[in-house]
Amino acid sequence: MKLAELARTRIQLHPTAWRGASAALRFVGWSIAVVVSFDLALRHFAWERALGVGLGISVAILAALLGLLLVRAVRRGPLDFWWGLLLTTATLAITYAVVVSPQGFAALLGAVLGSTITLGGGLAMLRSHGFTWPRAIAAGVGGIGLAALAVALVLPGWTLHRSKTWQPQRVAALDLPNPGLPGPLPIHTLTYGSGSDLHRTEYGTGADLVTKPVDGSRLIEGWSGPAGWARTQYWGFDAKQLPRQGRVWFPDGAGPFPLVLMVHGNHNMEEFSDAGYAYLGELFASRGNIAVSVDENFLNSSFADLLGGFSGGLKKENDARGWLLLEHLRLWREWNQTPGHPFHGKVDLDRIVLIGHSRGGEAVAVAALFNRLPFYPDDARVAFDYRFALRGVIAIAPSDAQYLPRSRPTAFRDLSYLVVQGSNDGDVQSYMGSAQYSRIKFDSCKDCFKAGLYLVGANHGQFNTDWGRDDLGDAWGQMLNLSPIIDASAQRRVAEVLFSAFLEVVLNGHNEYRNFLANPATGLAWLGPDVEFVNQYSAAGDASIADFEEDDDVTTGSAPGVHITGVELARWHEIQIPLKWEGLDSVAALLAWNRTGDRPVPELRIDLNGPRTTPGQLNFSLAMSETSPLDEEADWKTPDSIDFHIVLTDHSGHESTIALSSVQPLYAPINVSTRKLALLDPVDPSEPVFQRYSIPLVRFEGFDPTNLAAITLRFDVTSAGALYLDDVALASTSNSVGATD
Repeated sequence: MKLAELARTRIQLHPTAWRGASAALRFVGWSIAVVVSFDLALRHFAWERALGVGLGISVAILAALLGLLLVRAVRRGPLDFWWGLLLTTATLAITYAVVVSPQGFAALLGAVLGSTITLGGGLAMLRSHGFTWPRAIAAGVGGIGLAALAVALVLPGWTLHRSKTWQPQRVAALDLPNPGLPGPLPIHTLTYGSGSDLHRTEYGTGADLVTKPVDGSRLIEGWSGPAGWARTQYWGFDAKQLPRQGRVWFPDGAGPFPLVLMVHGNHNMEEFSDAGYAYLGELFASRGNIAVSVDENFLNSSFADLLGGFSGGLKKENDARGWLLLEHLRLWREWNQTPGHPFHGKVDLDRIVLIGHSRGGEAVAVAALFNRLPFYPDDARVAFDYRFALRGVIAIAPSDAQYLPRSRPTAFRDLSYLVVQGSNDGDVQSYMGSAQYSRIKFDSCKDCFKAGLYLVGANHGQFNTDWGRDDLGDAWGQMLNLSPIIDASAQRRVAEVLFSAFLEVVLNGHNEYRNFLANPATGLAWLGPDVEFVNQYSAAGDASIADFEEDDDVTTGSAPGVHITGVELARWHEIQIPLKWEGLDSVAALLAWNRTGDRPVPELRIDLNGPRTTPGQLNFSLAMSETSPLDEEADWKTPDSIDFHIVLTDHSGHESTIALSSVQPLYAPINVSTRKLALLDPVDPSEPVFQRYSIPLVRFEGFDPTNLAAITLRFDVTSAGALYLDDVALASTSNSVGATD
């Protein structure tokens, strides 16, 4: 017998095994369809949602039937086997293919199909033909495989143990009141809305203030067709009648009080998101601010969008989200100017801050841009006349570049900016707010600053009390590893302290809290002793020496007369920093070294042409790179930390040296898989996150800081490594905040 014929007869399944495998596949396929439908539609029932889910499952089943027709001609085994195989594949694909990596989905699909076939076939053979060890092993292996998958989906995940070598920067604690604690003022609450909301009385018949709608149809794409019809049926209005609705917390007293608007991001539109920031609203109001949580749930996604196909629903609507915030500010301006209104004269419109979460975090940046424009960039028929006195913007795990004016990411100037991102964010997995951070420039605002905090262990949803621990929600969330996420109260405590400190500086002029925003390690007692983070900070008064944005010449700096020299570096070039998604919108210097034998010590020297200011401190930002400094990258292992010396030289030739580790070593990138298995994660486990170092020049002894000639990074401690260097700057004594002891 020929080898091919022998193989064919050996692997051919018994008809009973075919029938058992077929039944098992159909059972698993239909079970997935039923469970997903229940989870997505019935658990939070809305008929539009159920209709959208039903359509999606129907499309999956239809795809399975069409696939069945294609394999009929080549089938080997009963037709219902192929039907079960395609049904299971289609339902699994519509459930998980969009939230896991392609290779992860292939492995998941293979495990489900293989386990189901062997379990069904083995059980059928045992039942019809009696016990044999091969049949029992097949059934056992299949059963164990499916049971393991089911248990993995039910468990919240497992804790990933990180290195305990991390330590905060060595700084003195600030002797200031904790800005995250409630203030002394009694607070009141009310709501304003259309008066006709179909789903929430607080915006409907129970609204304290009734508002007029606004026409956003020129800024919104996709509120049309069957999906748009379903959206209109659910809400009772379309894009031409968008309501202005919000929850208000305000202090007792005559005012005027600063105004803080907060806005949520994308979530299931039937699961309302605006109430999830009450903890911030109450805190801000108790400390003397009017706080508003703006309702934009009607701009969120819904499974009813599937009525328009897989491209149905609103598209890139973040410009509308930002514009609507400005329309809310217009409302507050009208109220403040209307005699007899409850808020007449109580709003300080010269002190306004916007806070946004997720897509709302991008929307506040869009609002900051639109606030200064005379027309909508995408359609000049829409006139803008806002010009509100915005003081600052806070972004919580923001998206970025979903809206692209002139096909470029949103950029704004002369506003203070704070961004916070969690390392375990299962939704916005990349630190997109750092790209917005890098684009902010300060021209006329001399008091502005920008700050960033990358919070280790934080997720996306716990900044909103209604979103919680599961960043994907419904069936998709079963893929997430929830165990390593920090406690919700700890995560929100960081938000309270950070945001309140920002408001104290930007709205109330309490500049002593700048030290905390520049270096949160000065307020560890406020944040919590176990909080870990990487932080960034830059102020308008910093005198830039080298930000690597100016040209393609690696030897030039960003200030006149600056000259950069490299010695014995294995890698030295300027590079656009890559993130998990897209790029950082910033160029930095990539430096790598491999010190061996008697070779000269590798270093990078920056020669100055005299200081640009009376220097008080040296600032620079570092991120470890996983680039290999060796010729053979396969032999390279990224170190846990990097240390080197910073050497300052004056024009008389005097040198002074301190070790980077005397401030804080440079730690390895934070590796996180937000899915239970790294194979399932659609993005890389790490990305460059810059740590800001700020060193007072008084720490460098034996040289003249007013006659600074050169700054040298001397790589004489860690023998081999690679890092990104950016934003080398000097700050005057008056701007020296967040400095180390």
